Amino acid sequence: MEYLADILQYFKDHPEVTWSGAGLTGLAVLYFPVAKLFGSLFRKDEGSSVSNTFTHSGSGNQNVAQGPNAIGMQEKVMQKIGGDGNICSGSGNVTVNNNPGVPSELLAKYAEYAEELGATKQLIRTFLGTLLKEKIPRDQWDAKLREIAATHKELLDRLATVQSEDPEVQRLKWKAGQAIAAGEYGKAEELLNQAEALDLKAIEQMEKMAKQRRISAAKTNADQANLQEVQLRYAKAAEYWQKAADLLPETEKKDRAYYLNAAGYDLRQLSRSTEAKPLYEQSLTLYREIGDRAGEGTTLSNMGALHHARGDYATALKYLEQSLAIRQEIGDRAGEGTTLNNISQIYDAQGDYDTALKYLNQSLAIRQEIGDRAGEGTNLNNISQIYDARGDYDKALKYLEYSLGIMQEIGAKVKEAVISWNIGLLYQDRV
Repeated sequence: MEYLADILQYFKDHPEVTWSGAGLTGLAVLYFPVAKLFGSLFRKDEGSSVSNTFTHSGSGNQNVAQGPNAIGMQEKVMQKIGGDGNICSGSGNVTVNNNPGVPSELLAKYAEYAEELGATKQLIRTFLGTLLKEKIPRDQWDAKLREIAATHKELLDRLATVQSEDPEVQRLKWKAGQAIAAGEYGKAEELLNQAEALDLKAIEQMEKMAKQRRISAAKTNADQANLQEVQLRYAKAAEYWQKAADLLPETEKKDRAYYLNAAGYDLRQLSRSTEAKPLYEQSLTLYREIGDRAGEGTTLSNMGALHHARGDYATALKYLEQSLAIRQEIGDRAGEGTTLNNISQIYDAQGDYDTALKYLNQSLAIRQEIGDRAGEGTNLNNISQIYDARGDYDKALKYLEYSLGIMQEIGAKVKEAVISWNIGLLYQDRV
């Protein structure tokens, strides 16, 4: 081997001989021993730093070679190659590349940045790999390396001060920080995804609990409103109804519509129709939005009563007729009886007693049919007022006495007092 090396060195040092006829002949003679020598060197296993192992699972042809510089051909098999290079899994031919993607000359050139940027050489390798993968132009590398290094440091600083009450989230973020420090960004991303999933689950549970507590607090305010109504404190009751509506989550539209309608009703008892009107309108919008026909009918009836109190009979009648149509559509007999009674009062107020009496008799028949004694008593009282207006005091008194008996029977003290007062007025009118 040393002999051949000396001959080759001679030809290198004396080119005038190498390219002469004798030199070319000598080179031709040396070709075969040199080729044999180098062939044996390339076939040797000792001293190689490359070790390739192919693991086969599945079916298909397979040529397997193990050892340094080995070449294997795999077809139609599942492959997984572990090492410092690429990892491939799938069907078909496999190419092995033990080069991590960053040429050594680039790494050497930019390694000097490590100390300046506060990064290890391994991190510089990772940063360079990112620049190559994203195809960043070489003239931007200096700026981009500094940008990446600064963001990397900022991220590590933030993760070093993890703020979480969940120990598992703290642990995952600490591990993510360790992975980032080592340049294992894929692993860090997965760890941070796990931390986020835990936080989102906790948020969902807390929001569910908060929603339940808001509904509970709203119902407590509704109870307060009823408590005030029992004491005829309508202004205070309206405040509690509105507070209950405000507390409800956006999803609880039906209860919100009910609370707003109730607040409007109490304000109407105080003749505060200007404040009641927008509450009724909000309630009506919500009932229509969720398709609650019963709630819509009730609110329309109340809006009719509100406009009646303001003397706007045309608008009142419009709302009441809409309410009546809905209640007849859904078979709400009690609501139908109430609305018929309210329509009668519009005609009564305008002096159209015949039409008013027609609606009152329809309402009375329904209320007697369904056993609504309080409603029946109200109808009888209203009928008496029509006969009183016509000067037929005997009939008026007869209906008032019927009404009074019902109110006494069911223990409606307030209405009993009102009817007793009406009887007194009737006797006064007869004098």
